[in-house]
Amino acid sequence: MNTVQTERLTFRIRTSGSADGVPLLLLHGSHATSRWWEPFFAILPDSIRAIAPDLRGCGQSTHSQGGYEIEEQAEDIAELVQALSLSDFDLAGHGSGGAIAIEYALRHGQQLHSLILVDSVPIEGAFTPLQGLQLLSQMRADRSLLSQALSALLPAAPPPTMTEQEFDTFFELLVDDAAAMAPAAFTAVAEALGRWNRQEEAHRLTLPTLLILGTEDIVVERDAATRSLLAIPGAANLEILRGIGHSPMIESPVVLAEKIIEFITEEFDSFEEARDYAQENATDGADP
Repeated sequence: MNTVQTERLTFRIRTSGSADGVPLLLLHGSHATSRWWEPFFAILPDSIRAIAPDLRGCGQSTHSQGGYEIEEQAEDIAELVQALSLSDFDLAGHGSGGAIAIEYALRHGQQLHSLILVDSVPIEGAFTPLQGLQLLSQMRADRSLLSQALSALLPAAPPPTMTEQEFDTFFELLVDDAAAMAPAAFTAVAEALGRWNRQEEAHRLTLPTLLILGTEDIVVERDAATRSLLAIPGAANLEILRGIGHSPMIESPVVLAEKIIEFITEEFDSFEEARDYAQENATDGADP
């Protein structure tokens, strides 16, 4: 992992691929870190330069009491992008990271080549009732409860790329990461999503946009994803991953890679190798 210092915070990032590859920035979801993208990284070709930061309050990036509003986190990413000298890059967001990606696209869309929303918070945000916030707060001190909650996001795990033992070890690291989050982050992101709504601004999202949703996702409903599809002019399709839950980067990384690589390289003739790689390896759970 590398450290990137910005004026707003210190980021820890994971990277994969060649420095001159197609740049792909990946934002994790709530109660997660960049580690969630590791199975996805493992099967990417070198022609994709993948970058995944630990977001504010998560992993080894700056832990803070505040700064978790979606707008503020989008500006965190803007500074990271500047520090990394990224331009014309593809931006993917998972879960709550999808809301941050949408917000970034609305504010800094000229920097992007495309937007990818993986089991993302819908365009109108997400409201968590008081009981849900209390449960999130309880997870801070209850590892068993936290483990159960994370496990529910991965119903199709382990992926074919991992043995049961490898996945069990990996999953415990995911729980460790979540337990070590900044205390405020346990509920602050959920609260922020309840205040965030970009339904009215969605018409400005004209850049190419790919929406992906697992059929077994217990967090994002199909109707909510469809509303985002209809609201975003640049979104031509909602890709459905059958038998997959909320976290395809872990549950089905090869299929997710195939979908994303095909999307981000379709205009780059020089990256046929990347597309061929994805198609040849898309064997775990592809739709019939």
